[in-house]
Amino acid sequence: MCLPLIATVQSIEGGLANVRLLEGEEVRVNAGLQPDVTVGEYVLLDRGLIIEVIAPEQVAQMLEFFTELTELWSKEDAAHA
Repeated sequence: MCLPLIATVQSIEGGLANVRLLEGEEVRVNAGLQPDVTVGEYVLLDRGLIIEVIAPEQVAQMLEFFTELTELWSKEDAAHA
């Protein structure tokens, strides 16, 4: 299963955007699928592409989901160990 990365747009130049991942790392990605994205917006990334612009409220919901998913995977791994 592939999970998208959450980032904030730091700058845009042409069809490329510099984004900051939640962990703090800055990367350059293709903004071609979301040409109306603006600086400061939260976005979802997959394979170097901005695939969706998301609201700040969605960020909190997604982080909660990712945390729960990680806990479930940890329990499953422990059960099979």
